Amino acid sequence: MLKNLTSYVTEYLKKRLKPQVSIQSVSQEIKEVETIKQANENRKLTLKEKYEKIKQLSLEGRCKTEICRSLNMDIRAYDKLIAMTPEEREKLFQTKNMIIHEEKVKQKMERINEVRELKRIGLSNIEISRRTGLDRKTVRRYLDENFNPVHASYGKKRNGKLTPYIKTIDEYLERGMMGSYIVEKIHEMGYDGSSSTVRHYMTDWKKRRKKYYDRSREDGTKTEIIKRENIFKLLYHPIEKVKIISEKQFEMICKEYPFFEKIYKITWEFKDMLTNKNIEAFDKWIERAKNLNIPEINSFMNGVERDMEAVRNAIKYEYSNGLVEGCINKLKVIKRIMYGRCSFETLKTKILQLEKMRLFN
Repeated sequence: MLKNLTSYVTEYLKKRLKPQVSIQSVSQEIKEVETIKQANENRKLTLKEKYEKIKQLSLEGRCKTEICRSLNMDIRAYDKLIAMTPEEREKLFQTKNMIIHEEKVKQKMERINEVRELKRIGLSNIEISRRTGLDRKTVRRYLDENFNPVHASYGKKRNGKLTPYIKTIDEYLERGMMGSYIVEKIHEMGYDGSSSTVRHYMTDWKKRRKKYYDRSREDGTKTEIIKRENIFKLLYHPIEKVKIISEKQFEMICKEYPFFEKIYKITWEFKDMLTNKNIEAFDKWIERAKNLNIPEINSFMNGVERDMEAVRNAIKYEYSNGLVEGCINKLKVIKRIMYGRCSFETLKTKILQLEKMRLFN
């Protein structure tokens, strides 16, 4: 029973914990809290936004070194940006999408001017539509002096299916949850998009945070890594026997991963119940285990309920089926020695003779 319980619990924890579990360091904290926060914000800025910040900080009287430090910018990049002419900077700030957009706007403007020129020489809207191949509604829009060739949604970021769940995903990633668990959770919350979209976002998130993720968190606290396999040892041995994890680290694991504390308690309560033959606590333990509503624990409970009387007797009495299992094991050993070349009667005779001689007892 203990083996089954710990196996189920381990499978559950594999879904919830990464192979490398990050916890707050129990030794010290990083001093430069604001520096790390600012660095995370600066990575989100475009080059144009950084240049605007440079101008703002220069007006405040900041020197070049201070500006570069506050924006996490290399001094050489700063010098190159400042030395450029306004035209060169604008060209540098342009992205590929911006260039494509400007080209499309230019082509559209030429079309608009063509329509307006035809109207100026006296053609009707129907005739302009016939000559240009444009719809009459489009012709009317092009003739409107207030018409803007730039699409109304240009420059605005559209919300995708994943957008409402971004904050939740970030929180789970900060807590070190497994990707498969996060995907499962947001699907339960109503996300109906592709799982690959979530995985791509999580990959990008990890790349952006890689520089500081293993070393510190956004609140500036230093972190340390504990292997998941060492945490599993806590399910099999008392904390004082697991030398690789200190009591302070154990407390921090329970604090940062509350689900582990619940699993740890329910496992050790069952072990203590078996060891101390405390049958009175069994019913309350069953209730607590069911209230956790963990699929793996529920599977174990289903097995317990199918053979409830045997489980109660195992807790209540000192007896076990160990003697029977030992005899079965002895029988199998004898059978293998004979390479299976015997009938049941031959096997029976040999076992009884060996039992009489007490060679295998």
